Amino acid sequence: MAPVAVETKTENPATLKLVAEDAEAFPELTSKGYTVVPGVISKEKAQHYVDEMYKWLESFGMGFKGDDRSTWRIANVPEFDKGGLYHRYGVSHEQFAWDIRSEPGVIDAFAKLWGTDELGVSYDSVNISLPISSELGIAATKPWPHVDQSPTRCFKHCVQGIVNLYPNGPLDGGLMVLEGSTSLFEEYFRTHEHLMPEEGWPTVNWWMHEAAHLDWFYARGCTWKKVEAGPGDLILWDSRTIHYGDVARGTEPRVATYVCYKPVKDMRPEMLQVKRECFDKYWGTTHDPLDFLVVNAETRGWEIEGQRTEPRARPVLSLRTQKLAGLVPY
Repeated sequence: MAPVAVETKTENPATLKLVAEDAEAFPELTSKGYTVVPGVISKEKAQHYVDEMYKWLESFGMGFKGDDRSTWRIANVPEFDKGGLYHRYGVSHEQFAWDIRSEPGVIDAFAKLWGTDELGVSYDSVNISLPISSELGIAATKPWPHVDQSPTRCFKHCVQGIVNLYPNGPLDGGLMVLEGSTSLFEEYFRTHEHLMPEEGWPTVNWWMHEAAHLDWFYARGCTWKKVEAGPGDLILWDSRTIHYGDVARGTEPRVATYVCYKPVKDMRPEMLQVKRECFDKYWGTTHDPLDFLVVNAETRGWEIEGQRTEPRARPVLSLRTQKLAGLVPY
């Protein structure tokens, strides 16, 4: 079931287009559609967050132990998506999730990107992909190439981020990008109107590409790239870039959190109210901090009796972080 929030309107690009500075700050975002910003947090702090995320899994009492790999089994962890995506259980509002969003190096990268430090942040998910691909089955390990941007918005609308917390090599799961697809975003949808639904292109920031339709991109030189990163690195990618998250196929886990920041000046008042409600009720959001959908048990069809819907404790936020969260104005 697709998540539901307030009605999303089709914006006028002339009024909402954000003036990004990435051409100078992060040139690979323009040339490749993604980049890796090294060392936004220390390796020691990254390991601390890994430990905290393992403690979170242990708190479910299902048998998982972070320091005992014999317990790294599907049966010993709560339900997840796509190899290790955790959207449920109030995880977006665990203290470690807010601490990562509050890291100065992470915030500074997005401030440099957008040319302002008055930012809003998404209430996004975490990823703990254990090396258990043999247990996952075909459905979970199959690529799911998509973009997190509506076909009605062909301009630079959003840049997504992953704070990588554990060494992430070619077999360790993680971000797969179709290099070269970013600049072809507008042309693809303009020349593929036969794929447009009867009601028109969706305004929701999501489009799944069927495998057969990717041949169009391959014919234009696009190739798949596994983005590798070290502990404490920040991965950035343009939401027009075709991508998906791969499962951990080797012997090591993938541990990361998703982060996304945009200038708050462009946030509609009605969305700000929804965002504050999300914080009060421990709901998550989709990637875009300003133009988001609500992610909770009701909107996603996750209503299971007895399932945890809140963090272990209410998060404590600094004044700076409260501004990022949309709880206090700048």
